[in-house]
Amino acid sequence: MDIKNINTPAVSGRNNDPAKPANGDVASSKPAATSEIESNVDKVTLTDVQGQLRALEQKAMNVHSENSDRIAQLREAINNGSYKVDAEKVADKLMQTEAMFARF
Repeated sequence: MDIKNINTPAVSGRNNDPAKPANGDVASSKPAATSEIESNVDKVTLTDVQGQLRALEQKAMNVHSENSDRIAQLREAINNGSYKVDAEKVADKLMQTEAMFARF
């Protein structure tokens, strides 16, 4: 199909069927070679991304970390103004995250 003229009907003057000769001589037509037929077949490859995400969600839900003491310390430091952001550490973690996502 010619995609340049997308609004035109799919039927055109071209002979798109390699098994039929252009002159209509059915008796002398030969079946197309297997490799020629296979090259005209569209293929779709599906990945199991959804299954992988579901498995990761299950793992994340089953992880129980007790960090309430650390959270309380951070809240106190933020409230009294003593919390300092280490910009270099934040940048390093961002770079690690980007590198991790680049692998997928």
